[in-house]
Amino acid sequence: MDDMNNSNDTIELFVRAGRDGKSLGDCPFCQRIFLILCLKKVSFNITTVDMNKKPKRFMDISPGGKIPVLVDGERVLTDVSEMADYLEQTIPEPSLRSNNKKAMMAGIDVFQKFSRFLKNDDPSKDEVLRNSLKKEVASLDAFLKSDDSPGQFLDGDSMTQLDCNMLPKLHHIRVASKHFKNFDLPEEYEGLHQYMNTAYETEEFKDTLYPDEEVIHGWNKTLGRV
Repeated sequence: MDDMNNSNDTIELFVRAGRDGKSLGDCPFCQRIFLILCLKKVSFNITTVDMNKKPKRFMDISPGGKIPVLVDGERVLTDVSEMADYLEQTIPEPSLRSNNKKAMMAGIDVFQKFSRFLKNDDPSKDEVLRNSLKKEVASLDAFLKSDDSPGQFLDGDSMTQLDCNMLPKLHHIRVASKHFKNFDLPEEYEGLHQYMNTAYETEEFKDTLYPDEEVIHGWNKTLGRV
């Protein structure tokens, strides 16, 4: 990432590769850390890993083959939350912290509800699971429209750690729910759509995003369809 301002060439982020084994893959957890690094405006190296042909160098660093992996000098981190905390501590500016407790709780279960809905193969349970997801999305939308969300993002007019966690998951929900379950995020959730559209216009989010086709391919694998 040569266009970043600060210099920290010791940082390397290993992320999932796309179908071609080289381009950026569909992992929302990888995107979370990639996004944090871009917002921190620090120089770093990003390495895509073909999960079907994991190179020896990667396996030496991460014997379990887990993605993402953050390496900073001799420090190796494989837990996403630990990575986020570590980057906030070691690169304190610009700060991406949020102390907005209501923002921390907004949509906290949305990805879990989405995963249950998407993985369900019993048609008789689809309506209940769909409604459960809609309820969680509606709660997030209500928060985004409230005075407790004081800007374009969850806690202001700039992305924080909370957005780096939430937005990649919402992207998966938008793409995969439509493709696999013919479920669109309801248009009446104006706060949610404005939030996502703002993110899609943000350079850092665009730089870390992968094509919709990668999301579909990834979930096809998860669902055992390829």
